[in-house]
Amino acid sequence: MAKIGGITGKILRVNLTAGTTSVENTPEEVIKKFLGARGLGAYYFDKEVTPKIEPFSADNKLYFMTGPTAATLAPGNNKVTVTFKSPLTNSYSWALCGGFFGPEMKFAGYDGIIIEGKSEKPVYLWVDNGKAELKSAEKVWGKIIPDTEHAIRKELGQDETIKMVCIGPAGEKLNRMACITSDCYREFGRGGGGAIMGSKNLKAIAVRGAHDIDSVYPQKLKELTLEANEILKGHPKAQARRKYGTNEMVEGINNLGFWSTRNFTTGHFEEGHKLTGPKMKEEVLISDVSCYGCSISCSKYSLVNSKTYGKILLEGPEFETVGLLGANCGVSSLEYILKATEICDHYGFDTISAGATVSFAMECFEKGIITTADTDGIELKFGNGAALVQILEKIAKREGFGDLLAEGVKIASEKIGAPELAMHIKGLPFATYDPRGCKGMALTYATSPKGAHHMVSPTMGPEIAGDRFAEEGKAPLVKETQIFMSIVDSMALCASMRFALSLEKQVKLYEAVTGLQFTNEDLMKTGERILNLERMINVKEGFSRKDDKLPERFTKEPMPEGLAKGQTVNFEPMLDEFYAVMGWTKDGVPTPEKLKDLGI
Repeated sequence: MAKIGGITGKILRVNLTAGTTSVENTPEEVIKKFLGARGLGAYYFDKEVTPKIEPFSADNKLYFMTGPTAATLAPGNNKVTVTFKSPLTNSYSWALCGGFFGPEMKFAGYDGIIIEGKSEKPVYLWVDNGKAELKSAEKVWGKIIPDTEHAIRKELGQDETIKMVCIGPAGEKLNRMACITSDCYREFGRGGGGAIMGSKNLKAIAVRGAHDIDSVYPQKLKELTLEANEILKGHPKAQARRKYGTNEMVEGINNLGFWSTRNFTTGHFEEGHKLTGPKMKEEVLISDVSCYGCSISCSKYSLVNSKTYGKILLEGPEFETVGLLGANCGVSSLEYILKATEICDHYGFDTISAGATVSFAMECFEKGIITTADTDGIELKFGNGAALVQILEKIAKREGFGDLLAEGVKIASEKIGAPELAMHIKGLPFATYDPRGCKGMALTYATSPKGAHHMVSPTMGPEIAGDRFAEEGKAPLVKETQIFMSIVDSMALCASMRFALSLEKQVKLYEAVTGLQFTNEDLMKTGERILNLERMINVKEGFSRKDDKLPERFTKEPMPEGLAKGQTVNFEPMLDEFYAVMGWTKDGVPTPEKLKDLGI
């Protein structure tokens, strides 16, 4: 057993340029200082990736990292992160994925896999219980995600225990929204990691393992896990998610008036009742799906037999997908939303960024900024589900107008000449929550290292329970939530486990797995250390206060209707308060005193 429980003690490094693999020790002092997964990725990125490199250069790297709880008995222990410089934002970025790949990577003998360099020809990485080799991927280059997985699995012996991540044609064609997909439907979704894999000619990573992952106090871990599962059984939010999936949120967020609708021009979708969790369960859901080690089973398989598109069977769509491809494009037909999701899933690009980019183009079309002469004849109007499907197919293949949109909403909006209509921060489009109706989310989006990503600090729950329109005093909530989420991500736990695992319980869980003694204060300081390291990485990239800003739609255009009617965000005072509570300068740079206190 490794000196620290829950880790294998090994990192696999793959140099695609040289075509070689090597093994190095997992740095134990770094585990103690940064926990694992997200924190470990930040440590390696800061240490190895030179600031200001071009994202598609061979100098960019991909850090697939798990945390100590992954592959143990801990509840929801299935997350794995990938860290990289984003082609969408030119900033430090990471993405998370659930499912089975992360635990299987540890069973195969590794706490992480580092990908560097660039292969001359398409390859995939095969990791078999501690042995690693690069194999030709020329036969699967160009294939969509399901066909890629099927072909590689067949080549490796049709073993269902093999877990893999791969890219589709979107990643190969350097679509800046391209994601990395695991087991056909689980995504490292945001930031364009799939395009980085594509730039390196890496089609897939397949892993299989049989190593034991030992915990220091297994009986204590068992007790904590049973306790957490009992809490989840009685938790109304967890049970709603088990019954309806993440779309249990549709009705509440839409009725409260901050659900992204028609490119965030409003916060209430009048046809949202067609997309609620109960409605989807009635019309399209056919079975539950669970990630490794999770008792909630929040993912769902959906089926539509379409007269136009034939049989559409997929895992999902999740709440964010329904929000961005549905409400934000004015589309309420589940047939069109499922088809749109299938295109993104098969070709491998982020449904959130895709929906935001298409909705931007739809607003441009509605306002006459672009016409059918620009859109290859597509009537790109809000609510036109057929047009949504058509344009996504063009984005997937980088054809015609889709080639421009595949560059992402920031670049596309600048080339079209309507940057004011592009809803993004640092190049990453907004998730489905309009910050005019939930003010803490304004700080979450703006100060996130990787752009407008909601899970960096999901403050919606406590804000709805309190005063969601208050601006003063929100900074401490956002700071605490950011720290909490950095801990969850670094331990490799699913965010849904926050329903059952308080900070105190996470401390006990970490101790049971690793044997390391932590207090609540120790764990909070570790989370804060991770946040400040991530901030400093972006400072070295040239990011500062000027980049922590909201689109003017949220600061100058009052919400036109619903329970958030009349709301805008008075953002600059909120940002001042946040920087102050974080111990950063007025320009958003961690002070020397703060860095010294955190040991950075």
